[in-house]
Amino acid sequence: MHLSAETRLNAILDGTGAGTWEYNLDTGEIIFNERWASMLGYTLEELEPLSFETWERLSHPSDVESAHEALNAYLNREATKFECVVRMLHKDGDWRYIHTRGTLFNNDQTAESRWLMGTHLDVTEEKVSQHQLQQLAESLPGVIYTFTLNKDGSFHFPYMSRKAKDFYGVTAAETQSNPERMFETIHPEDVAKVHETIELSRKTLSEWVCEYRIIKDGQPRWLRGVSQPERNPDGSTTWHGVITDIDDQKRLEFQLEALTITDELTGLYNRRYLLRKLEELADQSARYNHPFSLLSLDIDFFKSVNDSWGHLTGDKVLRTVANLIETRTRKTDIVARTGGEEFIVLMPHTTLGDARQVAESLRIGMETESFLSEDDTPFNVTLSAGVVCWDQSINGVRDLLSTCDQLLYQAKRAGRNQVVVSEIGAE
Repeated sequence: MHLSAETRLNAILDGTGAGTWEYNLDTGEIIFNERWASMLGYTLEELEPLSFETWERLSHPSDVESAHEALNAYLNREATKFECVVRMLHKDGDWRYIHTRGTLFNNDQTAESRWLMGTHLDVTEEKVSQHQLQQLAESLPGVIYTFTLNKDGSFHFPYMSRKAKDFYGVTAAETQSNPERMFETIHPEDVAKVHETIELSRKTLSEWVCEYRIIKDGQPRWLRGVSQPERNPDGSTTWHGVITDIDDQKRLEFQLEALTITDELTGLYNRRYLLRKLEELADQSARYNHPFSLLSLDIDFFKSVNDSWGHLTGDKVLRTVANLIETRTRKTDIVARTGGEEFIVLMPHTTLGDARQVAESLRIGMETESFLSEDDTPFNVTLSAGVVCWDQSINGVRDLLSTCDQLLYQAKRAGRNQVVVSEIGAE
């Protein structure tokens, strides 16, 4: 069976559910098909006489101007196609979203008439679904997004929910026009981590999970991104995911961690944290041959301070010693209270000679410090110290700590208020 081109075209249009329209730009004549009228609840007869004003009368006033702008852009060849979405009034009183497409049949400016021909398609259900999804996205406590990374390294955000403004200080529209703005908000120390995790996810098509900081209003804030990648036919990769604010959670984590690694009385690190950092430093020293030293300090006759002046005064002495050590050591040094009156200082990139000078400075500083008891009785305390430098001959961290303790005990036995230095690692 052979069908004419017109019959086949009409059958195809019927299958799409689209209405058709033809508009003569020179005479103003307009032609609609029956389907065009029925999608608005009318028959063509009910809408007669048909004119351009028929379309304007049924169209939402807010959309008429944008439709004219789209048409003029097309006719002036500023756009490659005429396309827009216009709300049109249905006979039952509801507004329907109508997707309008059109093309110029004769673009010869010398022709007697120019016909613009196109289709109308009811996309109300699609628009309503989009609106509902948008409302859902706005109700969620995070940013919903789609991110596409092209093979050449360029990228864009096909979708970004409005909460991006709350999180990043960047509007969803800005992410469309300038996607780099999102990455510009990331904390400088976390930029590399974000890019590295994205690249790993791209290569392996594994879930992207990353916790990172952004800078908003001059303040850092923790976010967590989770998304699932998929490879596109053109080789690009697209992630669909959500970004949530975890700043309060992170602050709580840091507070809890601080409690587990900090001495409550002095605010110094505790023995647990010291041992962890000591293991790390020993590994680095073995790998790169970097020196580091250890100071073990103990308050002389501290028991007599508690017995004579009470524990409140003893606590004051401990806090003073802690402050003295912190002010006379570097920020890179690890200062810990490891026992009642015992302190250890871990000094990265420090030779035995330099460590000895620090120990002597602490000893002299403590020697010149004056205290008052609860009844204003003046008294003084002194420090004894052992100093050791890491050496390959030392059999691990426990051996290093034991050696340092032995040196401290030697200082005690030798009369206290002095520093004893290991012969291992001596210059």
